Amino acid sequence: IAVNGYKHRGGYDFKTGEEIWRMSGGGDIQIPTPIVANDLVYFNSAHGKFSPVMAINTNSKGDITLNGNGTTNEGVKWSHPRGGSYMGTMLVYGDYLYNAAWNGKLTCYNALTGEQIYSEKVGSGNSYTSSPVAADGIIYIADNDGLVYSVKAGSEYQLLQTNNLDETTMSTPAIADGYLFFKTVGHLVAVSVLNK
Repeated sequence: IAVNGYKHRGGYDFKTGEEIWRMSGGGDIQIPTPIVANDLVYFNSAHGKFSPVMAINTNSKGDITLNGNGTTNEGVKWSHPRGGSYMGTMLVYGDYLYNAAWNGKLTCYNALTGEQIYSEKVGSGNSYTSSPVAADGIIYIADNDGLVYSVKAGSEYQLLQTNNLDETTMSTPAIADGYLFFKTVGHLVAVSVLNK
């Protein structure tokens, strides 16, 4: 199990609780959930002096804290010292890692190498509390004002559509059975995402 902690982040044996690896540094409020893909655990955070985005090898052992200005070591596949999100959990979709930051900026990375592909303000760029989700080649991001942005997945930024839920929206959308569900401050909205 991977934990994004205040004093350190780490990997633990799920059955025994034994620490397998640890890494110090990187923000003082670790809200985003780590995600796993490509034999990597992706972490981000953004509060305090640092706002890292990083990919940790799932087979890491021991203390893998980066030295000085280093961005890689035996346990850290790649990292960026700045660019993390305060609230949102990142999204791996296809070959890319997407991070929707608090300030309305969507950053796309090569999920394996960490190369930044683009970083663009989405729509009117309002604040995001929710995390991005994806279905059928489209990334969906809901901002706090209830605007839902549909962004084409892939290496080129393209805003496809903006829809307005007309209410404050702070929850991450959910996808199930061909529907995209939004929880606003006063309603639950279901939208079909099936291509016909």
